[in-house]
Amino acid sequence: MTVIYQDEGELSEKGHKDAERHRQKIDKAIRKNVRDVIGNESIITRKGKKKVRVTVKGLKDYRFIYGDSNSAGIGQGEGKPGDIIDQRPKEEDGEGGPGQDEGDDLMETEVDIDYLLQIMFEDLGLPWIEEKTKANKLVPKGWKFENISKVGIRPRIHKKKTMMESIKRNILTVSEIVKDTKCSRDDGNKALAQANGDINKAIEIIKNGKLTCKERRIFIDNSDFRFKQMEEDIEYHSNAVVIAMMDVSGSMGLEKKYLCRSLLFWMTQFLKKKYDFVDIKFIQHTTTAKVVNEDEFFNKAESGGTNCWTAFEKANYIIDTEYPLDEWNVYCVYVGDGEDWDNNKTITKIGEMLDKKINMLGYVEIDTEENPWNPGGTLINSIKQKWKFKNHRELGTDFYKNEDKRFLLSVIKDKKHVEATLRHFLFQKELKWEYQNL
Repeated sequence: MTVIYQDEGELSEKGHKDAERHRQKIDKAIRKNVRDVIGNESIITRKGKKKVRVTVKGLKDYRFIYGDSNSAGIGQGEGKPGDIIDQRPKEEDGEGGPGQDEGDDLMETEVDIDYLLQIMFEDLGLPWIEEKTKANKLVPKGWKFENISKVGIRPRIHKKKTMMESIKRNILTVSEIVKDTKCSRDDGNKALAQANGDINKAIEIIKNGKLTCKERRIFIDNSDFRFKQMEEDIEYHSNAVVIAMMDVSGSMGLEKKYLCRSLLFWMTQFLKKKYDFVDIKFIQHTTTAKVVNEDEFFNKAESGGTNCWTAFEKANYIIDTEYPLDEWNVYCVYVGDGEDWDNNKTITKIGEMLDKKINMLGYVEIDTEENPWNPGGTLINSIKQKWKFKNHRELGTDFYKNEDKRFLLSVIKDKKHVEATLRHFLFQKELKWEYQNL
């Protein structure tokens, strides 16, 4: 009779390998569909939830299938370069009827939102951040034992340092015995051991020929002890503030507000995850602007006219009164649909903000279709007439950069543009994009 034995440890190891392989495939699937994941409205509306459900395409394994194949390839005669193996032609769908093709194999997996941020924005951060001399915060990290002293309490004895000091002292002592008696170093060590570390007795033992000790020892003197000193461990953090501004006027429909909130939601979540000490201020505006808390910013709906300049005026006031630029890294991001009752006044307020030389100003415009009530065009047109930008086109939309002013623009027409805009604004290293002069 044949007995098959399976080691439980081997089974456990295979289970770990399978779990790790599945996790890697989930990572790959999320990265591949990152734009759809970021644009998932259910994630943004899950108030206070740390775990979210993400839909990804099924994770298929390659396997051999027995059966005939009508396509070219192995066993079908001579193939040509570019021939596809075992792929049958798709049948045309009937007009107006349901599709006949097999649908995508989709699955839902529950992941932590911090995990999403880690794999989606692992190489991002605030651009042009500076070490402000007055802005550094001393942040306690705990306690450290890096300094060594000759005094201290017994529980904090540094054993390695103490032994090193003892060995050095013993070597010097034996050298003195050898120098004085002309004996060998081995006899000097034995004499010192016989004299219990007393150099004068050791010299007398050698000179009187009374050496009887057969072993060598290391003696620790009180002067050899070294002690660890406990100090508070601190690190320096540069202060930074991000001022998020959003248009919530009547012209902002549900889809526009969703795209605005989607962008700012991921930005604020990323900043909280990436930086321990970043202040975030939220400003909403219609014809007037006001500072609101995070919950109101992402959930409260308003209506009314549109004066974009009020948001920039409020942001300028906050910078002047709460976040002086010699102490703070200041980042401002405005999101709206570009409809404005007074473009000229808004341009003036933007100019005042840029003149302060803040670290970055980002302007995002949702949907740039011409509006009959705004024949002069949306706000982004006035901005491009006032300042010069380099342009990059990606995914059917436009991204603009004025590096001298640290002024970045983006146009979001669809949820797939949200992720690209985040990378346009939160770059630590330069994107591999080619910008063309307008």
